[in-house]
Amino acid sequence: MLINQKYIQINVEAADCFQAIEAAASPLLRDNRIDEGYITAACEREKIFPTGLPTPVGVAIPHAEPDNVLEEAVSLITLKNPVVFHGMGAPEECIDVSIVFLLAIKDGEKQIETLQKIVLMIQDEMVLQKIAGAKNPEWIYNLVKDIDGLD
Repeated sequence: MLINQKYIQINVEAADCFQAIEAAASPLLRDNRIDEGYITAACEREKIFPTGLPTPVGVAIPHAEPDNVLEEAVSLITLKNPVVFHGMGAPEECIDVSIVFLLAIKDGEKQIETLQKIVLMIQDEMVLQKIAGAKNPEWIYNLVKDIDGLD
């Protein structure tokens, strides 16, 4: 299973996008899904290829090359206060992000499929509002677990 309830965190405090990436990565690191190098690689990639999306509730989908992925997983965090990510495909754009999906996927094709599934899901403003306002990880997990590519 790519997304697991224990990889969902709510109301995380982060000062910037790099702290948000680190926070999203922490349970994956704890469970040996990624190694330390993954966090550095995801932050470095974010500087060059930003992942912020200008959805009604700002979303970012950071990821890195598979070199530091030990076992595939997706984590999700909601932020207590939005942090700025730069726009995917529009790096000059600053986007206040409240939801971060961190992808740790080895297979390139599977990563693209997972990205597509997340993008389809986050186009639904009601789903975004529900995720952003969720009071516990279990609620978010039950909302997103049945989405193909995340289970």
